[in-house]
Amino acid sequence: MNRSINFKYYTKSVLSPFFILLFLSSIYAQARFNHPELKWKTFETAHFKIHYHEGAEWTANQSADIAEAIYGPVTSFYDFEPDSKTDLVIKDSDDFSNGAAYYYDNKIEIWATPLDFLLRGNHSWLRDVITHEFTHIVSLQKAMKYPRNFPGAYFQVIDYEDEKRDDVIYGYPRIISSYPLPAMIIPMWLAEGIAQYMFPNATNDLWDSHRDMLLRDRTLHGKILTLSQMGSFGKRGIGNESVYNQGLAFVRYLIERFGMDICPNLTNIMASPMQVSVNTALKKATGIPGKQIYKEWKYHLEDHYKDLTAVIQKNAEVGKIQIEGSATNIYPEWVGDSLIYYLSNKGKDYFSQTSLYVYNIFTKKSALVKPGVRSRISISPDGRYIYYSKKSKPNKYGSIYYDIYKLDLEKNKEDQITKFERAYNPSLSPDGTKLAFVTGRDGTSNLVIRDLSKEKDNEKAITKFNNGEELFSSHWSPDGKQLAFDYMTNHGRDISIYDLNSESISLFEGEDYDTRNPYFSPDGKWLYFASDETGIFNIYRKSLITKEKELLTNVLGGAFMPSVSEKGDLLFSLFDDSSYKIGLLNEYEPIESFKASYSDYAESIPDMMPVKKLNHPEPVKYKDQFSKIFILPKLMIDYGTVKPGFYFYSSEVIDRFTIFGGTSINKIKDRDLFLILEYHQWKPTFHIEIFSISRGIFDVADTINFVPASLDYTFALTEFTFGISRWINSINHLRFNTTYSKYRTTTDTKIPFEKLYQNGFSYDYYNGINFNLNWRFRKIRPNVNIDTNPNNGILLNTVISRNYDKFIKGFDVNNSYGTLEVDFRNNYYWKIEHEGIWHHKYPVVDKLIGSLKWKIGWISKYDIDSFFNFFAGGMPGLQGYPFYSIEGRNLFSLHYTFRFPLFVEKDVQLLPFNLQNAFIATYFEAGNAWNQVEGYKNLRWGTLIDDPISIIKSVANDFKKDIGFQLRFSGFSFYAYPTAISLDFVYGMDKFEVMDRQGNIHDYGKEWRSYLTILFGL
Repeated sequence: MNRSINFKYYTKSVLSPFFILLFLSSIYAQARFNHPELKWKTFETAHFKIHYHEGAEWTANQSADIAEAIYGPVTSFYDFEPDSKTDLVIKDSDDFSNGAAYYYDNKIEIWATPLDFLLRGNHSWLRDVITHEFTHIVSLQKAMKYPRNFPGAYFQVIDYEDEKRDDVIYGYPRIISSYPLPAMIIPMWLAEGIAQYMFPNATNDLWDSHRDMLLRDRTLHGKILTLSQMGSFGKRGIGNESVYNQGLAFVRYLIERFGMDICPNLTNIMASPMQVSVNTALKKATGIPGKQIYKEWKYHLEDHYKDLTAVIQKNAEVGKIQIEGSATNIYPEWVGDSLIYYLSNKGKDYFSQTSLYVYNIFTKKSALVKPGVRSRISISPDGRYIYYSKKSKPNKYGSIYYDIYKLDLEKNKEDQITKFERAYNPSLSPDGTKLAFVTGRDGTSNLVIRDLSKEKDNEKAITKFNNGEELFSSHWSPDGKQLAFDYMTNHGRDISIYDLNSESISLFEGEDYDTRNPYFSPDGKWLYFASDETGIFNIYRKSLITKEKELLTNVLGGAFMPSVSEKGDLLFSLFDDSSYKIGLLNEYEPIESFKASYSDYAESIPDMMPVKKLNHPEPVKYKDQFSKIFILPKLMIDYGTVKPGFYFYSSEVIDRFTIFGGTSINKIKDRDLFLILEYHQWKPTFHIEIFSISRGIFDVADTINFVPASLDYTFALTEFTFGISRWINSINHLRFNTTYSKYRTTTDTKIPFEKLYQNGFSYDYYNGINFNLNWRFRKIRPNVNIDTNPNNGILLNTVISRNYDKFIKGFDVNNSYGTLEVDFRNNYYWKIEHEGIWHHKYPVVDKLIGSLKWKIGWISKYDIDSFFNFFAGGMPGLQGYPFYSIEGRNLFSLHYTFRFPLFVEKDVQLLPFNLQNAFIATYFEAGNAWNQVEGYKNLRWGTLIDDPISIIKSVANDFKKDIGFQLRFSGFSFYAYPTAISLDFVYGMDKFEVMDRQGNIHDYGKEWRSYLTILFGL
């Protein structure tokens, strides 16, 4: 009597909700590398807890002073204070510039490296980022619809394939949907706009010439983002930055028109549980519909910039455009009079994804030289060597830093010059013997010179800043006696010149406007630079003899990064029509200043907000502390039943430990429980996963064992996993798991067994211990639609398992007690699973993407129970056939997809869902799962080696094939939640029959099947 065997498929299919839960847990991202080597300290101020590691002391103390200085102005403006002290976490373990506000956790993370972003001006990094992130904390907490330990809820639907076989209770899922119902709904333009505005009269950020450049350029080219487009990110090129930029501009307009209270009023209105649209919120706050206000703002911008640029448009001087076609073309450098080396994000979606290219002026062609280059470049006098910086491989602690590299163009050989030195923007001396570069840590940067002719004691810091100074780039004079560099001042940059003989530093300009990108002319008579003296960045040069200054360009966007050839030809990077281009001036005369008249921007630049130095308590050793337990209710519709429940999660403040779990139950007491614990204090991550699932099955007639009554069954699955995982480098990850599983069934009905009757009989029908080693390789180039349309890269996943499984063979009578007991059969075997996918572009049809996916599986023991087979159909396999229709101990399948965009970065508002991208795909799949090859019973390795062709042909002849069509949609729900939708229609091309355990024949194939997913990604 082994009725339970017939539920083997059911016990596997019920895992699918758990996989969804695991997917949801992945949205709480973690750092790739743990850092147990860091020694953390903490101290408290009146309103903050400051946590930092050794090596970030200056940043931590300065951050505490700034945080206390801005606490009052921000909280009083919004009339709201956090319910507890805000955790301020300072990190400097990587060359990474960012800040993040975890407003539900009441936590801010700051990376100490100052931001150097070509689409933004420069302001004191810590003052800017801390005020920005704390404004997020206050404004977004005020905008929450419920207490902050209730971040939202989820509505989920899982529906299953119809199954013909009696031994399959539920098929594999064909619909998987999880949709958020957030407790905080606010468009990105408003969230980021008010965070950049900060509070009345704030001076830690401001409307600078870079911000004005982006908005002016979009306005003059008729490309202002719509109000709906401003609501969410997910854009290419300068699109995401334009959300920030236009958000600040629109917030400033609202304040100028409706008064200071508009910001706190809007956050207060958005806190209403029924308020989901900012358009109606604007009407409630102002009496005017939001779309009407936006339209009036747009007209205002068009008139404003048309008037301001009227003189410039009549007298423009932009030179000849040499290189364009992508968002980023920067840092041009001459080699001779015909070759231009430059950085470009050609073929990439994101602004900062630059590589090194070379362009020939005569042939008008560019060629890739080196991918991944991120800094200004410097070229040796003979043109053979190029110096640049890029991110190095992780060090032994997993930290990723910038270093200087040298490329030998003749040998195409790259050498690393510095090692984990956090070095960037190299500049080679005219004689090729010295290399200057910037290096920084703990929020402060300095200029270093390395003598390339020496192997030891070859570096000298020519600046010794230790108070948050920010340096950017440098350039040598032709005689090698001077080094010009730009650095951060109050707002923006200025240029100074270092004299190597006297070891003195002299100020070059010293004005309030921004002066940057110094470049000596080859004859040493001029210093070229970019300046926003008029409010628009242009290229200037200043005589080092007469001190006379000349304006050389007159542009509507911005001109930066001059480079001058021996002949005097001037290259520069021109911002125009939402992108940086490379412009060229062969002959140029000084432009009269009135012809470039724009604004008196420089005269209105305020000083940074003063920050009082506070006396902080002595720091103490950091002790683990957790955020609140966050609860997310959920309502799941699963196999036609309503199953309410909730998720919960919490994390340790510096991410040493995370906990994520959930539960749900329906009216027949079917339960889904899971708990995931992760510990990050050591180099590898330790994890524990526990889940328990039960299902009740009623009115099942036991025709196998000829029991006349109907049976009520309850099946319970319990699994416990302990494992460790670690990133080997940025693309390779290893994970080792030990998993104990037990499946149990219970029936309330009396079951006859010979002369015995069992009442309420329960028994285990499977238990096992499995050991799994999982290697994951992921090298997929980031793109704006990476979840719905990955276009370049490869993903490999291999799992090697040693399984010790015991599965029910039947029942015996316990002679001592006269009761039934399970007779188990040992199933000990090796199992290898491998899958991969390769995404690639087609060179002829630029937007056409191909994806080749494959799956391979092998089980070492040929006589294991079929409970442990591979399954090759359904959503994860050959979708033209049900999941359980194709099974065996061996698996091989190939899947090829052609995918083409219907539209990208559009703006279709469908209630709370903003549809941005749509793709159509067609695919072909072929494969099979089998136990033995025809004519080769009990196939062994020796046979495979002796006759591989015949075996492959025999396997391929039995392949099942299907063809499918898919629609993919992506965008954002409620402004901030990524949403991806896929809809598949697949036709199984082959007809075949399968006999189940009862001897029934079922036919499959030659039918259309459909699948639907609505998730955060695909």
